[in-house]
Amino acid sequence: MRSLAIVTAAFFGAATAMAQPAPAATAAAAPAAAAAPDTSQDIVCRKTKETGSLIRGKKTCLTRSQWSYVDSEHQRASRQLVEDNTSRVGGN
Repeated sequence: MRSLAIVTAAFFGAATAMAQPAPAATAAAAPAAAAAPDTSQDIVCRKTKETGSLIRGKKTCLTRSQWSYVDSEHQRASRQLVEDNTSRVGGN
């Protein structure tokens, strides 16, 4: 019975020690997260295939922020195309 109490106390003590991170570890992780580099100016290249060809393609290189703008404009144009071609009630 006494050994069961010792094992239980040791288990819960170890679990509590594992659950609480060391102060040095959290202090070291905070500056690393705060000093994350800005990746919006990284160059990203994409290859697009030419319609009707299995081999030909075009490689375009832009920054991440420029690709974000291009993607959002393509999405906006696609939505506008769908909305313009959707039949409406009222004779349109």
